Amino acid sequence: MTATTAAVLILVLLLFFGLLAIRLHVGLSLMSAAFVGVLLLRGTGAATSTVASMPFSTSASYSLTIIPLFILMGVFAVRAGLAQAGFDLASAVLKRLPGGPALASLAGSGMFAAVTGSSVATVATMARVSTDAIVRAGYGIKLAAGVVCAGGTLGVLIPPSIVLVLYGVVTEESIGQLLLAGVGPGLLTIAVYAVTIVGLVSWQRRRHASTLVRSERGAAGVGAPAGERAASGASGVPTAPAAEPAPAPGPPRLDLVGFLYLVVIFAVSIGTIYLGVATPTEAASFGALAAMVILLLRTRPPAWMRAVGESLSEAVGLTAMTFLLMAGAGVFTYFLALTGASTELVGWVLEADLPPYLALVLCLLLLLPLGMFLDGISMILIAAPLLHPILVGYGFDGIWLGVLIVKVAEMALVTPPVGMNAFVYSGAVREAGLGRVFRGIVPFIVADIVVVALLITFPDITTWLPTMSGTQ
Repeated sequence: MTATTAAVLILVLLLFFGLLAIRLHVGLSLMSAAFVGVLLLRGTGAATSTVASMPFSTSASYSLTIIPLFILMGVFAVRAGLAQAGFDLASAVLKRLPGGPALASLAGSGMFAAVTGSSVATVATMARVSTDAIVRAGYGIKLAAGVVCAGGTLGVLIPPSIVLVLYGVVTEESIGQLLLAGVGPGLLTIAVYAVTIVGLVSWQRRRHASTLVRSERGAAGVGAPAGERAASGASGVPTAPAAEPAPAPGPPRLDLVGFLYLVVIFAVSIGTIYLGVATPTEAASFGALAAMVILLLRTRPPAWMRAVGESLSEAVGLTAMTFLLMAGAGVFTYFLALTGASTELVGWVLEADLPPYLALVLCLLLLLPLGMFLDGISMILIAAPLLHPILVGYGFDGIWLGVLIVKVAEMALVTPPVGMNAFVYSGAVREAGLGRVFRGIVPFIVADIVVVALLITFPDITTWLPTMSGTQ
């Protein structure tokens, strides 16, 4: 790479982050910065032809049809109330466990994230309702913030995951195997998060009980009779009877049929991939069709056209946003290839002959700073074409790598100082305060580190389901 090319590369990167700082859409920021880079390196004609042709060539692929189908399936499911049905059922089943509302919020966030495919959208949707339920049960708002922000990340692993689909597209790995590979790590993440919640709640209860005992001993007064100490405050004056607690809202109406419908959609879309009877694109179309039929069954006939029309409109908007990111990333990737930076980076890392697992950890750590500026989809579109060839060159399995990279990319959205999920939550629940939100997230970051360590130590957690399935 010449000095001129290196200077242009630095200028383009600075321009990209500057455009992000003024809140220009990520896809447009990528495209605009890359346009300037190609303009400086190859001239006006090459720059305009690149911007004109690359978005089409990036998106004109049959394998990408799975994305709007999965998005449509998720929109239909949400509008049919299926994710809410799952959340209500989890609330009823888990309410007697330590931290029951927090565990229910975790389950609900996982269901919302799985059907929407968006971490940020899940946090925005679940923030208010989950926080109210958790705080009303007597737990702190920090716990609510951590549960909601971390729970939103579950959608990147639990299929159908748009992020895993995009990873398969940009790296040419099997999309079907990637979707199946996310099941084991997704369930492991839920289990570790649940253990974290129960541990936090138990610790808070023990600390509260210890504080209460100390305060009662201090307020009782030395030498007071036992009965008087129990009924008196620090001054020896009997305390007023406690006010009647406000009646809690009634339990949610359980919608078992809605939850079963949710299971049906999952079985249709993912089960057919596992059995090898349908390609991922065909399975996505089956899932979207099943979700639409369920929406019609759960909607009164006069509102059918409005329900379907609004769902299609929302799905088109989400699909357009995703493809705009892809178009911008395609132009930016072309610019990086033009500079030779991506090739030189791959060659440099491979020639360094680092221990394979050290190279893996270093590559995964590179994703964390990106979470300060980008969402999970953008990170994968930018980073996966660079990291995948490096780590495959060290002999790692591509499917296993895909799940690890996607997992760490979504971790970046809850990592201080600029985790996007934390800002979305603090905007939705303003009384939380950004400082308390980040403090609530810390235990779940530790849990994520444990999950990543387990996935690295035991690769079979990721690879067992794709190996057993009939998909290619």
